[in-house]
Amino acid sequence: MNIMYLIFSFNTGGIERLLIDLSACMAGRGQHIYLCVINDDITESLLSRLSPEVTVLRLRRAAGSKFSPRTMKALSDAVGRYRIDILHCQGINCVLFSLTAKLFHPRLAILNTVHDSGNYSSYSGAKIFLANRLCSETIAISESVRTEILTRHMDPARVITIYNAINTHKFQYCDRPSRPPLRERDAIRVVNVARVFPKKKGQDVLLDAIALLAERYPALRCDFAGAAAKGQEEAFRSLQESVRSKHLEDRVHFLGSVDDIGAFLAAADIFVLPSRYEGFGIALVEALATGLPCIASDLEGPAEILSAPGLGLLFKAGDPQSLADCLDRMISGYESYDRRQISAYVRARYSIEEMTDRHLELYRRLLRGKSQEKQAPGHPM
Repeated sequence: MNIMYLIFSFNTGGIERLLIDLSACMAGRGQHIYLCVINDDITESLLSRLSPEVTVLRLRRAAGSKFSPRTMKALSDAVGRYRIDILHCQGINCVLFSLTAKLFHPRLAILNTVHDSGNYSSYSGAKIFLANRLCSETIAISESVRTEILTRHMDPARVITIYNAINTHKFQYCDRPSRPPLRERDAIRVVNVARVFPKKKGQDVLLDAIALLAERYPALRCDFAGAAAKGQEEAFRSLQESVRSKHLEDRVHFLGSVDDIGAFLAAADIFVLPSRYEGFGIALVEALATGLPCIASDLEGPAEILSAPGLGLLFKAGDPQSLADCLDRMISGYESYDRRQISAYVRARYSIEEMTDRHLELYRRLLRGKSQEKQAPGHPM
């Protein structure tokens, strides 16, 4: 089977990390995998983490360009050259970009994964209609995202949920040494992993919560892993100024891109996902897999992940005081969390192997359907 994953850019983010793991697992199952990046917007060090068995195609469109028939034709040519069976898009705009490929290769099966909440509610009816005509099936990364998709009158039979997953070999249980209760330690390390994008990822909410607890917990520290998202440079500077104005320079650090997220999480005590909107939360799953108790916004995606007892706490999204209260509760009752059990639960539920199985099952079903269409009356062999 020849499978192409289509994405506009390839920079540090949860979708990119997921594609690295998924494509490697697919290649390991004997599939021929292609990653096509539309824009000339690539972090080379991240691209280098792809399996050598994955063929990378660069269409080199200038980022921010409008309608681009030449680049769309280049995608279509690549689909034909490599005899692609499945074109798996990462977002509805990738689906629309594949229009020419579908016109030239009508037997091509096109899929789309919806990676976040809030997307389908903002799309025009015309965009959804066209994407629905091009797509064989739509994948939601959580039940809450699927519910949102279905509000736009999509056929429920063509929208399925496949949870995002992690490479559990990279995010294993870390047996932290026995130490005094967390509230009595010299350092209480809270961490967050996300692109710096406060409007979505809520880094400012976590920063304000740390300030609220500074006097109560002098040992409290917070490290943010992740570079500023494109267009968020001013927001990043505002966060840094907030650290200075709140006199948190010794407590709060922005580390930029961190190569070994597993090791970063292994050295932490608590993970916080303070997003204002979030369809799932792959970083939350990664943290749980190492055995970290977690705190997340009470959004439907993260709430699905934390639905089992003993994994962590939910706070009111966008509310620093609510987050501070949850941090206080978790620090005070930290020893009640069974970190080994947290890791075991998440690793069994969100493994990349299970996700690969689900995708392969879907791909094969779609190709069987295409084969049956070809053999139907009026479609000669």
